[in-house]
Amino acid sequence: MPAGLRAQAFGMGDMLWDYEIEYIRLLEEVRQKRYDAISTPEGLVSLRRHVRTGLAEMWGPFPEERTPLNVRETGRIDRGDYTIEKLVYESRPRFHVTANVYKPKGGQAKLPAIVFPCGHSANGKASETYQRFCILAARHGFVTLIFDPVGQGERLQLWEEAKQASRAGSGTSEHRALGDQCYFVGLNLMNYRAWDVSRAIDYLESRDDVDPARIAMAGNSGGGMVTLQYATFDDRVAAAFPSCAVASFAAKTKARLIADPEQILYGTLRRGIEHVELLATFAPKPLLIGSAIQDYVPIEAARATFREVQRAYRIVGAEDHVGMVETDAGHGLNQELREQAVDWLMRWLGHTSRAVKEGEATLSTDTELQCTKTGQVASTFNSKTVVDFNQERRQQITPKRDVPSAVELGNYRIGIQQAVREITHVGSFKHERGVIVGDRVMEAGVFSRGMAIVIADRGKDDPRIRRGVIDPILNAGYQVLALDLRGWGESEPHPEGADVRFKWDDFFAYRALEIGRPLLGQRLKDLLAVGPSRTHRHSWTLVGVGAGSALVAAHGALLDARVDGLITIDGPLSFRSMFDDALMSQPISTILPGVLGENDVRDLYEAGAPRRTLVLNPEDSQRRPVNEVRAWEEYDWALQAYEGIAANDAFHVKSELDLEGLRDAITQWMSVRS
Repeated sequence: MPAGLRAQAFGMGDMLWDYEIEYIRLLEEVRQKRYDAISTPEGLVSLRRHVRTGLAEMWGPFPEERTPLNVRETGRIDRGDYTIEKLVYESRPRFHVTANVYKPKGGQAKLPAIVFPCGHSANGKASETYQRFCILAARHGFVTLIFDPVGQGERLQLWEEAKQASRAGSGTSEHRALGDQCYFVGLNLMNYRAWDVSRAIDYLESRDDVDPARIAMAGNSGGGMVTLQYATFDDRVAAAFPSCAVASFAAKTKARLIADPEQILYGTLRRGIEHVELLATFAPKPLLIGSAIQDYVPIEAARATFREVQRAYRIVGAEDHVGMVETDAGHGLNQELREQAVDWLMRWLGHTSRAVKEGEATLSTDTELQCTKTGQVASTFNSKTVVDFNQERRQQITPKRDVPSAVELGNYRIGIQQAVREITHVGSFKHERGVIVGDRVMEAGVFSRGMAIVIADRGKDDPRIRRGVIDPILNAGYQVLALDLRGWGESEPHPEGADVRFKWDDFFAYRALEIGRPLLGQRLKDLLAVGPSRTHRHSWTLVGVGAGSALVAAHGALLDARVDGLITIDGPLSFRSMFDDALMSQPISTILPGVLGENDVRDLYEAGAPRRTLVLNPEDSQRRPVNEVRAWEEYDWALQAYEGIAANDAFHVKSELDLEGLRDAITQWMSVRS
C-alpha cells in the first residue's frame, strides 16, 4: 500500500495539519491576549514600536544609504485630462525601477499622491485594472506612481536573453525562486519590495507638484500585502488602501493558501504580529480595507480583522478614519473597489469627497507604457538583480573561518553546536504533544553488533530504502530502528478534503517559517527526542536518506554525543550550492533562514570529528548526484580537520553510486567498524 494511503488508513495523514493548526491557535491566544490588553494611545505607540522592530528583523536590513535615484524620463503620453510619464530610476545602485506616473493636468501646484505597488500581474504596471485605478486617481487630482515589482513587467530578474523570457517564469514563479534564496541569507523578498516603496516615496517627495504630507499607499492582492506590511512602517505614508489581501496569516493557513515568500515572514506569528497589528498600528491615519466576498482570501477573517482594528481607532478617537468596503465579486481590483478607494483618499487627502464614478478610459498597451528600449531592465541597462544583491549579502555575513587545529576543534564544535541550535530552533529534546513518530525495529540476529537509526524522506517502509539501505545494515550484523519523522512515511500529509496544486511538504515548510520553527528543526527535535528513547544502546550509528533526512541526521549527530557513526545519503552538497542556484529544486523544508551567516553542511561534518562519517551520493541544487571530484572539493575542508587529529580514515565520501554500489559501500563501512 502506498505511504499516503497507509497514512490515511491509520488517520495520520492529518497529523502535521492538526499539529500546525493547534500550534497556531496557541500562538493566537497569546497574541490576542496582548492585543486585548491595549487600552490607551500609549499602548498603541508601544505596539507600533514592536511591529516596526519586528518587520525590520523579518525583512532583513535595508541598504545603509539612500543612494541617488538617477531618475530619467523616457517618454510621456498625453491623454487630454491627464498625462503618463514613463520613468526609470535606481532604488539601489544599478537596480533599475520602471515606473509610470499618472498626473492630472492643471489644478493645484502641490497635489496629493499615491504609491501603487502592483499585485501579481505578469505585465506589472500595464495590468488593465491597475491602469484603470491610476487613471481614476489622476482624474480626481492625485499624482499616482505605479512601478513594476521585481519579477514582473520590465523587471524580470532571471532574464534569459536568448529565450527572451525569465528562466523561472514571471510573477509568482520568480517571486518563489527569489524569495526562497533570500531566506538563506536572513532576508525576505519583501525587503526589496519595501525598499522600492520607500524610494518611490523619496522620488514623490522630490517633485515640485507633490505635497509630501499627502502621500498615500494603495495596492491590490500582492500589492495589497505590500501596503499591509509597509504602511505602518513609514511615517510618511498618510493614508492606505490594502485590497484583496487583508485577513490573517492564520486564516490563510486554514484556507490552505500557500502564498509567496514575501508574504511569509520568518517568525511573524511567534512575534505576535498579525494583520491586526499591522493595521491597528497605522491608527489614527486614514485606512480603508478593500475585500471581495467571493475571494479566496477569507472574507470572514477580513471582517474579523477589521473589527479588531476598529477598536484601535476608537482608542485614539479616530473611528471615522477606518473603513472597510466589500464587493460581491472574486479576487481583483474591480470598478467598485477602485471607486470606493479613490473616494476615500479624496476625502482625507483631497479634502473633499464626492460619489466617484469611473468613466470611459483609454487603456495603453504594454509597449506604450514601456520605459526601456528593450522591454527589460536586464537587457537595456544590464541592471543588477536580487540575486546579485543576495550574493553581496552572503559575502558580508559568511563567517571567516580557518580549518580548526586539534587544539581548537573542541571550541569550534561548541560554536557550531550553538549555531545549529539557534538556526534550527530545535529547542529542548522533548517529544511534542500531537506528534507521532512511527517506528519499526528490525533485528540482525541474537547477537547484533550495534544499533543503526535510519530516517528517510521516503519513509521507512519504502522498498528502495529497505533494499538499498536497511538490508545491507542488517547484513552487516546491526539492529535497525527505522523512524518516520513528522511528515514522512506514515504521517505523510494527506489532509482530508484537500485538493491542492502544491506539495504538502512545501506548504508546511512555509507555515513552519511563520511560526518561527523551521520544519527541518521540528524533525530534528523528533529525532533527538524519540530515537534515543527507543533503544537501550548507549551509542548508535545515525543514517539519513534523502535531502531532508541527510540534513536532519547531520545536525542530529552533532547535537547528540551518543552518535558514534554517521551516514548521509542523497543529501544536499551544501547550503551554498542551493543558494547559488535561484532555481534550486531541493525541498523548501531544507531551507534554514540565515544559515549561511552561521555554517554550512561541511561544518557539520567537520565539527563531528573524529566520529566516523560516510557521505554517499551528495546532490547538487537540482538533486543530481555530483561527481566525486566536486564532492571532495566541498568536503576537503572537513577532511583537513580529521587529518589534523590523525583521523583521516574516519571520513569518507563516495559519489554517483548505483543501487548495488550503494549497498556495497554501506556493507563495507558497517562491517569494518570497531
